Amino acid sequence: MKPQGGGMVGRRKVRLLVSIVVLLSLGVSCTPDTSRSAEVESVSAATDYTQLVTSAVNVTRGSLRPTVVSSGIVQGQSEVLAVARTPGIVEAVHFDLGTRVNQGDTLVTLDSTVAALSMSQIERQVENARSALEVDRQLFDRGAISRSTLNQTQATLYGLEAQLARSQETVRDSKITAAMAGYIAEQGSTLHPGDTLQAGQTIARIIDLDNLRVSLSLGQSQIFSVAEGAEAKVDISTPTGPISTVGSVRAISAGSDPRTGSWTVLVDFQNPEPRRIRAGVSARVTILNSSAEQYLLVPNAALVNREGSTYVYVMSNGSAELTAVRVIDRYGDKTAIEPEEDGMDMEGMAVLTTGLSRVNDGASVVTQYQ
Repeated sequence: MKPQGGGMVGRRKVRLLVSIVVLLSLGVSCTPDTSRSAEVESVSAATDYTQLVTSAVNVTRGSLRPTVVSSGIVQGQSEVLAVARTPGIVEAVHFDLGTRVNQGDTLVTLDSTVAALSMSQIERQVENARSALEVDRQLFDRGAISRSTLNQTQATLYGLEAQLARSQETVRDSKITAAMAGYIAEQGSTLHPGDTLQAGQTIARIIDLDNLRVSLSLGQSQIFSVAEGAEAKVDISTPTGPISTVGSVRAISAGSDPRTGSWTVLVDFQNPEPRRIRAGVSARVTILNSSAEQYLLVPNAALVNREGSTYVYVMSNGSAELTAVRVIDRYGDKTAIEPEEDGMDMEGMAVLTTGLSRVNDGASVVTQYQ
C-alpha cells in the first residue's frame, strides 16, 4: 500500500491555484474603465443643459385656400321621362332596365287598331269636304249660292282637317319613343302586353351617362373660393379601387337655399367608365382655386400672443427671436401672416411650434434641424 500524504499535498496545491485565479479576476473587474469615463465627460462637456428642446417649421408662401373639397351625388347632365301621351293597351315593350337606347327608338307600342280606323274615316271625310268646297266656290262665282253658304262649307272642311290632325297624332303616339339617347334608369311597373296605360303615365326615365354632373352644397366660407369654369377633380370610390377624372364648375347658384343657407354648385364631367359609374353614386370633388392670393403661411401653433400683439419665434443662430407679425387670415391649421417690420422677408425662415410657453426672447434652443 502507498502512503496517502502525497495525494493530500497535491490537492492543497490545486486549491491554492484556484484561489489565486479568483483573486486576480476580482482585481481586474474592479479596475476603473478610464476610456469610458473620458467619453462620458466629453459628451457632458459638449451638452448645454440650459438649452430648450423644441420643434420648428419653415415659413412657406402659398395659398391659404388652394382647394375647396365637398361631396355630392352623381346625376346625369340630361334626363328625360318617357310618358304615354294617349291612353291605350300595351301591345309590346322594346326595352329593359339599364339598356342603352338611341334617340327615336321605340320603347312601347300601344294597340292602335281603333285609332287607325278612326283616322282612315276622317281622311275620307276630309276628301269629301274638299270636293264640296270646290263645288261651292264654282256656284258662288256664278251667283248660285251666298257667301254665307260658302263660308259654312269652308268651316266644315277646317273642322274635319283639325280632327284628322288629332287622329294622326293619336296614331303616332301609339308608339312611345325615346326623346334622347341614354340608359334606362327607371322602368314603369305596369309595362306588360295587355296592360292599360293612361295619358301622362311614366313608362321610363332615361339618363345620359356619358356626361355626368355632381351637385354640391357649399357654405359661406367656401363659396368665395369657387368660380365658374374652375377645374375640379372628381373621385369616386369603388370596391375595386377609386376612379378619378377631371371636370369643371358649370354653374353657381345666385342665392343660398333659405332652408340650409348653402349655395348650389354644379360640377360637370365626362364619364370615364359609363358601364361602371351610374347615376346616384357619391363622389368627392376637389375644386381648384387658381386665383387664390399667395401669403406667408405658418402653423397656428407657431403664433404667440403677448400684450395684445401677435408674434412668432424665429430661429437665428441657435437662438429664438421674438418677431412681431400681423394675422391676415386663418383656415384649418394654417395662418396667413406678414411681418410688422417693413421689408422683412420671412419666407424660408424657421419658426418654433412647440414649447413656446417656456421660450423667451433670445433663449438658446435646439430643434430637429440641429
